[in-house]
Amino acid sequence: MKNEYPLAILGTGIHLPPAQAVRETAAAAGADVSAYQGWDRVCLAGDNDHPSTMGAAALRAALADCGVDGQSLRLVIFAGISRDYLPSFSVATEIMKECGAGSRCLGIDLTIGCLGALSGLDFAQGWLATHGGGLAAVVAAERWAYTVDRSSVASMGLWAHGDGAGAIVVGMDAAPPAKAIFAGAEMISASDLNGLVLVKYGGTRNPVAPPGSNPGERIFLGVDRRDEIRDRYLQGYSGAYAALKERFGIAPDQVVCNQTAAQFVQLVSHVYGIAPERVVVTGHQTGHVGAADLIVGMDTLLKRAPLTEPCLLAGSTPYAFGCGLLLPPA
Repeated sequence: MKNEYPLAILGTGIHLPPAQAVRETAAAAGADVSAYQGWDRVCLAGDNDHPSTMGAAALRAALADCGVDGQSLRLVIFAGISRDYLPSFSVATEIMKECGAGSRCLGIDLTIGCLGALSGLDFAQGWLATHGGGLAAVVAAERWAYTVDRSSVASMGLWAHGDGAGAIVVGMDAAPPAKAIFAGAEMISASDLNGLVLVKYGGTRNPVAPPGSNPGERIFLGVDRRDEIRDRYLQGYSGAYAALKERFGIAPDQVVCNQTAAQFVQLVSHVYGIAPERVVVTGHQTGHVGAADLIVGMDTLLKRAPLTEPCLLAGSTPYAFGCGLLLPPA
């Protein structure tokens, strides 16, 4: 394997609001929880928790983890879908301001759902390679628990979707010692699945929600297509993994992945032939925190013990799938 542009993972940080029991939360909303088999707990934001504030807290923790300050950053990528305000407000730029980044730092908001953290790492690798190296940060934060109707059994698959943030400080030709090396990622798209989970109101098609409705509510449109969607996810993850193995010639036997649902993590384990105990599982403590899942998992993995073997990074959004490769520091 030849890796001309290794991206050093220098520090990780997370910020998670207090977790609550999913079954108790849904039962209190009036739902029948007898058939629920998902994550046990879900993190729920407080009144002052927003994508920028949680993201900034996670980035400050990541900067402290590697001993650098915000002034050293050249790029901050925000990889969540939640926003304090609609564009042209930039969550990335707000996080930069809160963490002391200078005017030479660029803030970019990247919107690709739960594939955001992996796509952000891939983007940062290419950006630093073409700009002469330096330090960058990838931040993912979601405040989306309020978009879930926990009184509805039809929304059961979303009940454990919660709030929180994670951040990674990365570098190319940078001074702090690396905790791991991001080699690269490969992606597969399934554009016909775009809109499978839909926020109907607020865009140009339906700018205003009807009175009494939740304008931010997410609707899962695949209730009657679960078997088909599962097969498409199998194809997407398998395709991305095949491309990664072809590129790097490595098949890791441990994985950090999105925690979309407990059954989803089992599917990832099956697709890659990785033993369940070799999958980093954080969902029972946090629920699904969108793209931040991957960062929470990496933070757990790298702070448990030094990385000594390759690790697969797996992420997806309904319309795209990705696999990345994490290597021990050289």
